[in-house]
Amino acid sequence: MSNRTNASLLTLPVELVYWILDNQSVFTIIFSMRNVCRRLNLIVDSYHRYKTLTTLDLRYRTFEIEEIQQLANTLENNTAITMLDLSSDKTGDNEFGYLANALQSNKTLKTLILRYNKIGLIRAQHLANTLENNTTLTTLDLESSDVGDEAARYLASPLQNNKTITTLKLRYNKIGDVGTRYLADALGNNIALTTLDLESNTVGDDGARYLANALQNNKTFTTLKLRYNKIGSAGARYLASGLQNNTSLTTLDLENNKIGDEGVQYLANGLQNNTTLTMLDLSGNSIGDEGGRYLGYLLRNNTALIVLRFVNNDIGAVGAQHLANGLQNNVTLTSLVLYNNNIRNEGAQHLALALQNNRTLTELDIGANRIADNVMPHLADVLLNNTLTMLDLSVNGVTDQGVQHLSEAVRNNTTLTTLDLGLNRIGPIGAQYLASALRINMTLTTLKLKRNKIGVVGAQYLADVMRNNTILTKLDLSGNEIGDQGTQHIANAIKTNTTLTTLSLESNNITDIGGEHLANALQHNITLSKIELYGNTMHSFLRCVIEDLNGRKSSHS
Repeated sequence: MSNRTNASLLTLPVELVYWILDNQSVFTIIFSMRNVCRRLNLIVDSYHRYKTLTTLDLRYRTFEIEEIQQLANTLENNTAITMLDLSSDKTGDNEFGYLANALQSNKTLKTLILRYNKIGLIRAQHLANTLENNTTLTTLDLESSDVGDEAARYLASPLQNNKTITTLKLRYNKIGDVGTRYLADALGNNIALTTLDLESNTVGDDGARYLANALQNNKTFTTLKLRYNKIGSAGARYLASGLQNNTSLTTLDLENNKIGDEGVQYLANGLQNNTTLTMLDLSGNSIGDEGGRYLGYLLRNNTALIVLRFVNNDIGAVGAQHLANGLQNNVTLTSLVLYNNNIRNEGAQHLALALQNNRTLTELDIGANRIADNVMPHLADVLLNNTLTMLDLSVNGVTDQGVQHLSEAVRNNTTLTTLDLGLNRIGPIGAQYLASALRINMTLTTLKLKRNKIGVVGAQYLADVMRNNTILTKLDLSGNEIGDQGTQHIANAIKTNTTLTTLSLESNNITDIGGEHLANALQHNITLSKIELYGNTMHSFLRCVIEDLNGRKSSHS
């Protein structure tokens, strides 16, 4: 900067400098307008955008050494920034050291995100020094940063005495049993950490053993995420042992490991008297009907579990019957997710009969289970007598006949807010049944009918009820071949509807004609903030106009 420019900055009125700052990006203010002269520093420090800057997003940038020094200076002196995201930055290890040193004395930053970086041993040492001295940081996210076992050792060491970090995210980091041992040793003595996320690493049975030992002593840890690792039945046995006396863990996520029926048996026994674990995810663990039997046993005896996720296993009708037996007297479970478990009609019927007297379960997901119409009367009885707020029957074999039974129950139901019937075989008659129910129902806010066959006529039935419906906020009609004519019916309804906020019309053979109907309708509608239109054949410009109309309403809401 020339002497003449410096002189003008020294004499410009503060209000004029503020005006200049108003027209600069945050990046420019931090990296080009601080440390120019003392007066400009004072003005920037008092500038309202800088004083109130709480989130600093610097992802995907390559920094020069001078810029890193500027950022370090900002972090040392700024008293407002609470979140810093440096994901995918290309700085070298030495430059990273400047930042780490600045963070040691920073008193305001709470969240540091360093995803997709090459942490390595040198950076891990820098971070370890930060964790030893920083007293405000609560969340450290190192997802996909090639941490590995040795770098995990450096990170774990300061955690033994750190009193502020509550969440450590280490997804996709090639951390195996050795690295897990370092972390578990720190966890045994740590009194602050509540969440450890080790998703998609290579943690095996030994790693599970180390974590289980830590659980026996730790009194503050609440959430352990181990999905997509290599934990087998032996690892499940170790974890079950650790949970027997643990009084703090509330969430255990073991999705996509290798636990199997034997591992479920260990967990069911270990959790029998546990009074704190409220969420257990065993999805994708090659669990069959024997595992279903052990889970049924768990549901009969456990009084703490609230959410059980069991997606992509194979318990079949027999396993579903065991779960149903466990649900009959269970008074704590509120969410049961059994998507894709091959329970078929027989298993669904067992669950439906058990739930007729259950007053606790509020969410039931039995999608992708080969369930047909003859089970729908039983599920309809559940809707009449139960407290369900969410029912997912997607990807089954439900036709208009089955929808008739469900619709009769929905008409008088007073609790259900979400009904998912996507990817079934529902036609225009089924849409008519649902529309009739929506005229009476006063609670359903979300209806999903993705990829059925309701067509133009079905769209008209639903549109007619949408004109005056004041409850429904989300409607998914994607992939239903409603075309321009069906879109016109929907558009006419949108003109007077005052509650719908989200409408999905993807892949419906809508051309510019249907798009014009929607664009016109949106000029009269003040509540719809999102329309999904991908997979149609309308001109891209018209689609942008519609999305812009929605975006403007969303920004003003």
